[in-house]
Amino acid sequence: MISGKGSVMVILAGLLLVSPLVGAFEVTLTFSGPPLIGGYSHEYFTSGFWIVSKANYTTHTYFTKIVNASTNKTVLVIDDSVGSVVPVDGGAYLLVSTIGNEYSLRLYRMDGGTYTLVWKLDTSKYGWVSYILPVESRDLILAGTVDVSPNDFGGHYVIGLDFKGAIKFATNLHVIGQTVSDIIPAGNGEYLVIVPGLGRGTPYLGLIDESGNVVRFVRINYPVSSFVYLQGHKFVMVSWRKKSEGYIKDLKTYYGIWTLNLTPVATVELPYDFLGATPVFDNDSLYLFTVKELNSKYALVESKYLLNGTLLWSRNVQELEFSRLPEHYGLLVSSVRQVLLPYPNVHVGIYPVGKVVNIVAVDFKNAVPLANVSIPLTPGPNYYPVDYDAGHLYTRSKVYFLNTSSIPSAVLIDSNLPANATVDGKYSGLTPFYLKVEPGKHKICITHRDYSPVERVLTVGPHEGIRFFANLTPLNATVILNSTPAAEVDIVPASITVDTPSRVSLRNGTYTLIFRSRDYPGQYGQIRKTISLRPNETMVINIELPLIHSKLLVTSNVENATVYVDGKRMGKVPLKVFVVPGSHNITVTAEGYLPKSIEVNATEPAFNVSISLTPVVKPRTTSPSTSTEAISPTDQARGSGDSTKTQSDVGTHSICGPGFFVVLFTVVPLVTKRRKRS
Repeated sequence: MISGKGSVMVILAGLLLVSPLVGAFEVTLTFSGPPLIGGYSHEYFTSGFWIVSKANYTTHTYFTKIVNASTNKTVLVIDDSVGSVVPVDGGAYLLVSTIGNEYSLRLYRMDGGTYTLVWKLDTSKYGWVSYILPVESRDLILAGTVDVSPNDFGGHYVIGLDFKGAIKFATNLHVIGQTVSDIIPAGNGEYLVIVPGLGRGTPYLGLIDESGNVVRFVRINYPVSSFVYLQGHKFVMVSWRKKSEGYIKDLKTYYGIWTLNLTPVATVELPYDFLGATPVFDNDSLYLFTVKELNSKYALVESKYLLNGTLLWSRNVQELEFSRLPEHYGLLVSSVRQVLLPYPNVHVGIYPVGKVVNIVAVDFKNAVPLANVSIPLTPGPNYYPVDYDAGHLYTRSKVYFLNTSSIPSAVLIDSNLPANATVDGKYSGLTPFYLKVEPGKHKICITHRDYSPVERVLTVGPHEGIRFFANLTPLNATVILNSTPAAEVDIVPASITVDTPSRVSLRNGTYTLIFRSRDYPGQYGQIRKTISLRPNETMVINIELPLIHSKLLVTSNVENATVYVDGKRMGKVPLKVFVVPGSHNITVTAEGYLPKSIEVNATEPAFNVSISLTPVVKPRTTSPSTSTEAISPTDQARGSGDSTKTQSDVGTHSICGPGFFVVLFTVVPLVTKRRKRS
């Protein structure tokens, strides 16, 4: 049971888990100003510039000012309505398309704090320029245009120019519908051209070369996105539709995965309640971050797909701050997309939900949120409530500077039930919890009464998030195992093997313990013991393994001496032999040496027996005295070991000694009996 205080901690930890309060983003308001007054005003943000346009349809006059979002200064004022704006050559030049009083493409050069016009190209023949792609070599500038014909939207052009503004080619793509939304270098001197076909017309994907020739193209039966992401030889694009677009009967959202030669790989269908997505590539995988609405709340959901469209997994990353979406607002797929990938494993995305803009950094390897900050969304009649680039974020008359350089490292720890957690020896609260940590190794310990503790060492890299889940198992009983000698113990059916001495935590139940010698498995017998454990019981088991064989090593100072064990010849020294426990006679013999026997008591699994033999000396005879000679081992073993061989000298002994009379009294009666019989 968890106390009331513990319940509060669990709730707080849960909130921290889904919405970590980590201040890693520096979001600074760099510019804020009221929209232009009078006539129709339009504001948007692109390529680091905040652009405000004003149109007076009565007088047919237009006015645009371009503000540098970093310096907060107006860098250019144009008496026209401006379409695309892109910096060229590190910002020293600015390409601008105008679509109001005249259709033109202009190149401005910055001198100090002002821009001067370098050249202006009349594009009225092709309509307005909807997309500009400057090529770094300055040899080619690709511009996507719309042909304004009597039938309106008569075709889409891609024009190529050199850096001086001279037209090199003008290619009609012969598609009707929305303007060109992307021109992307595809390698080998080719460019991928995207015409989404939203609202009307057929979606178009085409490859053109540097001469404007259409290498290949395809038209597809579902709308494509103006946001395309390249990965090696493949690219992915988001597509979506509404009922009014009339391509498919039901509401669906798709991700199309293609190769750069325009071969389709897969089409990933996203859920109906999908609001927006951001793709992130990782080798041959695709991570989709989607914003999902559930019970008027919004969550960031991460899904991992293979590039063949197979879904591997999907899980919630964190809950986003939200507010009710006003009816005149529209949250489109275009509002939810990738901003930065500052580190290989980190995705930084911007998710506008309702009146709040969520800026989220996620380790997409482990779906761990690293940082999150929210700013209010300035209201306004704009289908695209948020515009942004790598360093700036624009929300209707407000421009913020976004710094992602200090994204932290973090761990996200959870368990199958609320448990106490310590990180590096410091109490961190109940699981689940989220914690910002320094890069390096961190020891995690998760404990709960009556459950086995879980300890892990996690290595966390810079700007990395580690997700760890601990599955706590009930600690219902403790078994303390001891044995003589040290043993290896199999615990069945727990499938656990430990060495004695050991302390093991097991669930209550019946177990069979199999003890076997760890160091001498063939010399000690096994012991099986069945135990029954009750909850929270501590059981001490002491086992003495039976010795079944002792290994003797018999050595001697005499090479090749013969060894007898209990009278049985066993071989030559050095000799290894196994014997049963108990008393044994060990005899060692060798020619020319006195045999020697000892008694040993085999009570250990292995011991050494070393027997030293003494040479045998025979008596020798010399005249007139007696000398000793060496006695053979056979003669020595035959008697008591003291028998000697006697040799006599001539004339030195009398024949009529005591022995003579013994022979006389024995032989005479035998001779007398034989004579009487005859």
